[in-house]
Amino acid sequence: MKQYRYILDYDLSMPEMIGQIRRTPEYVNGMKGVLQLVEPGCDENIIQEDLDILSAGIPENIMVYGMTSHGALSRETHSVEYRVCSVMFFDEATFSVDVFDCSKNLTPSTAGDKFKEILAEKEDIKGILMMSSDFALCPEKFIDKINNYDKNIVVFGALAGTQTMGDDKSKIFVGRTIYDRGILAITFCGKDLHIDHYYNLGFKPLGKELVVTKSDEYGIVYEINNKPAFSVYSEHLGIGMNPYFFENTCAFPFYLKENGIGLARVALDYHKDGALAFATEIPVGSAVSLSYSTTDLLLEESANNAIKMADFCPEAILIYACMSRRMLMGDDMAELEFDFYENIIQSTTWAHGYGEILHADGVRGFLNASFVVVGMREGEAPEIKNRPVYNFDSRHFVEFKEERGDGYVPLPIRLVNFLESTTKDLNEAIGQLFKVASLDELTQVYNRRALNHFMTQFVENRTRYSDIAVIMVDVDHFKMVNDKFGHDVGDLVLRDGVGKVKYLFNQADIIGRWGGEEFIGIKPNMSLEEAKEFCEQVRMRVQDIEFPTVGHITISIGLTMVKESDNSDSVFKRVDEALYEAKSAGRNRVAVK
Repeated sequence: MKQYRYILDYDLSMPEMIGQIRRTPEYVNGMKGVLQLVEPGCDENIIQEDLDILSAGIPENIMVYGMTSHGALSRETHSVEYRVCSVMFFDEATFSVDVFDCSKNLTPSTAGDKFKEILAEKEDIKGILMMSSDFALCPEKFIDKINNYDKNIVVFGALAGTQTMGDDKSKIFVGRTIYDRGILAITFCGKDLHIDHYYNLGFKPLGKELVVTKSDEYGIVYEINNKPAFSVYSEHLGIGMNPYFFENTCAFPFYLKENGIGLARVALDYHKDGALAFATEIPVGSAVSLSYSTTDLLLEESANNAIKMADFCPEAILIYACMSRRMLMGDDMAELEFDFYENIIQSTTWAHGYGEILHADGVRGFLNASFVVVGMREGEAPEIKNRPVYNFDSRHFVEFKEERGDGYVPLPIRLVNFLESTTKDLNEAIGQLFKVASLDELTQVYNRRALNHFMTQFVENRTRYSDIAVIMVDVDHFKMVNDKFGHDVGDLVLRDGVGKVKYLFNQADIIGRWGGEEFIGIKPNMSLEEAKEFCEQVRMRVQDIEFPTVGHITISIGLTMVKESDNSDSVFKRVDEALYEAKSAGRNRVAVK
């Protein structure tokens, strides 16, 4: 495998780059490859001209794909003004390119179903590179379909960017075709193909946790803590509704956790009624807070991950980074972040978009304010002899360290330390109150009171969701466990069982203890067929667990879908009846009502 990078500026034209590619040993030997083109502007005529030149100059053994880049976010920082190309040639690995035009009523979810059928015909899938255009077309539901097919497939990439915030003219392209509203997926396959990936965030929560109380599936958050969402910025940052909204807010993204991993969500725009627009859904009930970072936090995390990437010995590196990091750090320090990886491979290639994509190891889909790094290699890693050594004091990085040699701590860092300390105290107090009021003491999932609250919210706002699946789980013959082994062992089964299963639920879902050995799960935007498949996954997962003392147990599951005529009581009654049917039919099964 071999990677080349070309920056098309005044010293290198598109035809000259094509000439250089055609002279590479890989091209001469007929190796197949992909060419990633990142366009600095969104002028369709210019992009089309570039694609025509590439298609005419490079034959079919190289597939051209790409996207438009994001422009600068502030007057003090800049974006890349030139076209950036990366060519990756493969020895044995194969690739296929699929694109879904969503301009004609094709949703990301439906496109994902079509893509799953395509994936079923492939072998040795190692990774999928994704790009999409139109930030309102959130690709996360497309990614979820891939995860449902095989959660071990690494998905990475970016949402195409545009030059001016609020004026989305983003585009993706494949071959000679440009898409204003589309999803691109390149599937990489090969027994000897290896992919390594790192997610660098570096942001920390600041202030108290807030709860999203009104939002929709299109990424619009209307209310937080039952107040207009914009009030979070106006009250906490003193920011008004003006043309500098994004410039003022992107360094303070919303912070939330999913699967125990911190994620950032940057508001892309605001509405006059106080709603905020994001590039992905933030479900009702999500706990969020404002966040902050410093240059040293951002760079240290990236540098440490670069050292790990060096151990992987990649033959190609692709980076998808958020422009908000450049705005926070400034141009020089942002370039240093890229330098860490260019020290490993000089041909490392980057792109900036509206958001980054990484779905792997618990990181779910769409990202903001992050720095996603993907390394690729064919064959086994060679023995490491001279690993790169990173000098944190280079290029004035020492000025951003939290403490200098003489013990002086700069004022901004002291203020951040003070805010961190007070935030920690406040969150501990609020967290204790939340646990008492909303969490089951034994299993640390929601209690019955919280389940009643969330079910009422889902039922009242059912039109925001395509479907809402409700699941009731009961541990089979649990009384025998208590009678034979004692209640302490029974409690252990409930606690450990929930701990090993709840990772199957995501940020938008609700899971809680209904009472005794009964549990409720609420999964929005899940069809009946998908819910049946999920229930079987949960049932088999529990059946495979070997508990200390008890050994193996089984569960019965009732499943129902929220209907237009439902209230929360009717939903709970129906799912309870479904559970009863499962138990009556012999237990260790799923029943639907």
